[in-house]
Amino acid sequence: MPPAEFAFQPGDLAACYGSDAASRLISLGTSSLLAPAGLRWAPSHVAILCTHGDERLWVESTTLARRPCRLQQRCVSGVQAHLPAARIADYCQTGGRVDLYRLVAIESLSRDEDRLLTRILLVHFIGNSLPYDLAGALLSGTRLFQHSRLFPGADLRQLFCSELAAAVLMRLGRLGRDNPTRFHPARLLRTLVRHGTYRRVATRRGPAA
Repeated sequence: MPPAEFAFQPGDLAACYGSDAASRLISLGTSSLLAPAGLRWAPSHVAILCTHGDERLWVESTTLARRPCRLQQRCVSGVQAHLPAARIADYCQTGGRVDLYRLVAIESLSRDEDRLLTRILLVHFIGNSLPYDLAGALLSGTRLFQHSRLFPGADLRQLFCSELAAAVLMRLGRLGRDNPTRFHPARLLRTLVRHGTYRRVATRRGPAA
């Protein structure tokens, strides 16, 4: 069972800080001194939580998970689901950390929105075995290219982590309509916190974090 501070709710966002070189490079390249408190050092990955029966699932698009997807029963590169406590342990046991962000009270999901969130994530994204969007992930982290007219349009047939979360939150009306490919993890969390939509509610750290 997760500790009390990680009593997960649908729509929660997990901001992940990996300890490996690639994760630290992502964090370094997308960090900002002007970010809200707690987000000046940027997360390297983000996942979103939804309801599945009597449990919560951590849904993410990644190439790095070493666990079989809970729904597909195999390791995949792309959109996948896991138990939250297991993925938090993956980060913390290697010296990383996970911050949990939650919708503020007036933005909480209704029962119908909860069901819609689950349907989008589990039926549309995981059910269609959508792959990881490496090109989009790389472009999302570029500073000069972000607002160029040359920036490509979204292609939701493949997704990277924050692109997935941004697209879902736009559909649920918790994030303004935009190209979800423009949102790397740090930009997504900064936008949501600045707009007063989400707040940080808990942190779990690894031994060397």
